[in-house]
Amino acid sequence: MVDVRHLVYTASMASKTERLNLRLTSAQDAVLRSAAEARGESASEYVLRHAVEAAEVDLADRRVFVVDDAAWQELQALISAPASLPLPMAQLLANPTVLEEPAR
Repeated sequence: MVDVRHLVYTASMASKTERLNLRLTSAQDAVLRSAAEARGESASEYVLRHAVEAAEVDLADRRVFVVDDAAWQELQALISAPASLPLPMAQLLANPTVLEEPAR
């Protein structure tokens, strides 16, 4: 099972060892470079940031997930467990809402 988490890219991240080569038209190149410059980023930083963000959205938006039996059993246990609220949330929900309060 793949663990997808939102990644924040900063200059202090581990060194990058993988490469990805892209072929693009001169018009696409110009648009990407202009956008990167407007954001104060290199073209590589700009493309990488947007590609990873798009990939995270695509992975999170999936409708079908394939898991092994152990992961399925764990998911079923979590779904079947009774809901529990943190005490501050339970206290908040125990109070009447502004719609339930008597008119003054």
